[in-house]
Amino acid sequence: MPQVSLSLRWRLPLFWLLLCILAALIWPGRVWVTLIVGLGGMFAAAYLWSRSLATHLRGHRQLRFAWVSVGDRLSEQFKVSNQSRLPALWVELLDYSNVPGYQIGVVRSVGAAATDAWKQSAICTRRGQYHLGPWTLQTSDPFGLFLVQVHYPQQTEIIINPPIHTNLPVQLPAGSSSGRERSRQPSWQATVNAATVRPYQPHDPWRWLHWKSSAHRGELMVRQFDQDVSGDLWLLPDLDTAAQLGTELEGTEEHLIILTTALAVQALQHNRKVGLTLYGARPHIIPPSFGQGQQWKILRSLALAQADGEVGLAAALHDLTRIIRRGAALLILTPTGNTAWLSALLPLAQKGIQAQIILLDRPSFGGTERSEGLRQAVRLLGFPCDCLHKGEWGDAAATGVQHGFWEFKVTATGKVITVHDPVSGT
Repeated sequence: MPQVSLSLRWRLPLFWLLLCILAALIWPGRVWVTLIVGLGGMFAAAYLWSRSLATHLRGHRQLRFAWVSVGDRLSEQFKVSNQSRLPALWVELLDYSNVPGYQIGVVRSVGAAATDAWKQSAICTRRGQYHLGPWTLQTSDPFGLFLVQVHYPQQTEIIINPPIHTNLPVQLPAGSSSGRERSRQPSWQATVNAATVRPYQPHDPWRWLHWKSSAHRGELMVRQFDQDVSGDLWLLPDLDTAAQLGTELEGTEEHLIILTTALAVQALQHNRKVGLTLYGARPHIIPPSFGQGQQWKILRSLALAQADGEVGLAAALHDLTRIIRRGAALLILTPTGNTAWLSALLPLAQKGIQAQIILLDRPSFGGTERSEGLRQAVRLLGFPCDCLHKGEWGDAAATGVQHGFWEFKVTATGKVITVHDPVSGT
């Protein structure tokens, strides 16, 4: 329920009214009576007008999409309803949201027994957890004597996820699964596993035809492929404060989060079990799993992740050696320039964990150390290692997917393409 308040804005006219009453008592005259009636009538009309607005003026706001990423458009629908017989000549909306770059302070006019609705939107520029609201509707009578405030203290939590990039310059480690297993979901591409057959569909390649089954059933049949089974994939972004370079969108922290997000989404789309380990100020571990629910968990954790940890990469790897099972793959993403953690890779190999390292090139982020030398040292130990430069896999303000409808922004040209959403039917 809203909190409604009615207060006096200007005390000077009230002082004039009291002064006129005092003057009429001391020096009786028609002029003082006229002034008293005029000022008193103005106060009475202003109070009744404001009282009516306080009783009948209400607002409503609705978030259009609660799941957004950096670069998506945050959109809200606002509505101000005035059921009074008197118009609200001006209604100011005061918003106390903390979403970066989202300013929705507006002034509207709402007639008697009328409703005014509008949309407010902004582009999301920073990942993180924010809130929409509280907010206040503020109006007054035509004389400006009384102030009416309708305050809504409710807050709506909103998570702005990192942007999702699809073109990555690195390959995911496969890992290995124990035993002879098949994936739970069918594949739309040819793989080494063909468990069954199905009727031919238009646009199926002819090479998928299973001639023996087709001859037996009297209709064209094609092989139904299963997705290849790979081991669990663990992602370890290095959130050690001492290893970071740069600030905000230009720093290694944001680029680590963006790259980790892209790798996690890509692996989940290939039906891989993906786990995440964050050694920030509060260590956070998400066990490997697959599906849309796991993607939401990982994106939420990465949206809130901060490079405020004091756990070095060596200590994190030592801890993960006890957690990760044999046959899994570990993808390490770090901007570090030291070599003290390299010895922690050997226990991983001894346990049968396939480790792959992605280094962020420190000179491209303003550092002085040579990341290329560290890459060569890692490869000499027998571990695959890539060194990525700043901007090689996209920027920190690119656009992901807008839920409700699919909105893709081509950052090179600024073109926006809207694709039909089969779920909503729009």
